Amino acid sequence: NPKPKKNIDINQQQTMTTNLDELRGKVTAIADEITALKKANPVDKDAIAASVKALLDAKRTFAQNNGGIGVDGKPWEEPLSKKEKKAKEKAEKAAKAAAAAAAAEGGDVGGKEAEDPISEGAKKKAAKKAEKAAKKAAHKAQQGGGGAAAASATSKASKSAPVVKAMSSVSSSASKRSTVSTKLVSNQLCYNPNVSLTERPVAALTVACLTNTMNNYSITSDRNRHSGPALGLPNGGELTGDNAIARYFARSACSNHALLGGGDIDQMALVDSWVDYAQTLTKFQQIRRVKAVAATLASTLAEKTYVVGHSLTLADIALFVCIGFPCEAADALQVEHILGGKRCPMIRWMKMMKSHPAVREATQLAKGISIDNETSFDPDAKMDPLVEGMNPLECATV
Repeated sequence: NPKPKKNIDINQQQTMTTNLDELRGKVTAIADEITALKKANPVDKDAIAASVKALLDAKRTFAQNNGGIGVDGKPWEEPLSKKEKKAKEKAEKAAKAAAAAAAAEGGDVGGKEAEDPISEGAKKKAAKKAEKAAKKAAHKAQQGGGGAAAASATSKASKSAPVVKAMSSVSSSASKRSTVSTKLVSNQLCYNPNVSLTERPVAALTVACLTNTMNNYSITSDRNRHSGPALGLPNGGELTGDNAIARYFARSACSNHALLGGGDIDQMALVDSWVDYAQTLTKFQQIRRVKAVAATLASTLAEKTYVVGHSLTLADIALFVCIGFPCEAADALQVEHILGGKRCPMIRWMKMMKSHPAVREATQLAKGISIDNETSFDPDAKMDPLVEGMNPLECATV
């Protein structure tokens, strides 16, 4: 088996003074608050405006403390106001009009650029108008905290209108360069360390820990990877998606595929259906996901320990990811708070899942690759030994 790459220096990483997880949680809480305010009757526009401003401030603070990377894992860009958007659209229209006028004039003289004073004057006027609008937008953005982005906009707007098109091309190519992901080698698991825990390959890591095959894989981070976790395959290809990688790990490790339902085709189909159900809920906020899963599992777990069959399967893991992978004490309390402290089968199942050694180990591995890597379980929790030959943060590289 390939040797793990290198350990993460915990002491060095704990020098970060800003807790990115707390900032991310604040952003999520404000977003949920805005959604609730919009659904209220009557709608309080002042409250919505205040919450939107608070949301923008929280996202900006996260990006400033995360090397310019936003909560979504993409480079942070200061949003434009309505006036700035109108000014930008006006500048683009002026540039298109000038380009059309130049093209029409050039066609009349056999394809060469015309030197008619009236046409040249129109182009200069359009260029000057576009430059003025862009400078005005940049000045406003700078006052609102745009900083470097505003200065960049001012310098780029200091030329003629036809350059507006070139600016767009340069911006597009720069964006493409910033999102280029590294090529993965065989059995290398890679994901963005800036995304939330549930967007990391926690299901795949749980399966690897359950099957005692974590030593077969290496973990690396890529801040430019925005398409989800990926695994390098022996044939040179890449497999993307947490659930897909989890299935691959399960099939590679076990001949009977116990985590996928065993050899019973009916059980395997049930596991797949639960995994698909969990995947469909990912587009909703955590509050709605938790309530939906609790209602669905109320009858399923009334007299059962596991969702499918008599042992842990990928169905349990996928649903646990769906409700937020609440392995840590604070996350579990958040789930109970969403349900209003009600006792239900899902709470019993959640406590069983979060106490599982493989789930705890997967949490440590998933969080260990990021800057903010502290994991906090219940005060009286005792960790079982990890996979033989490993320490808590081995296999993680930066």
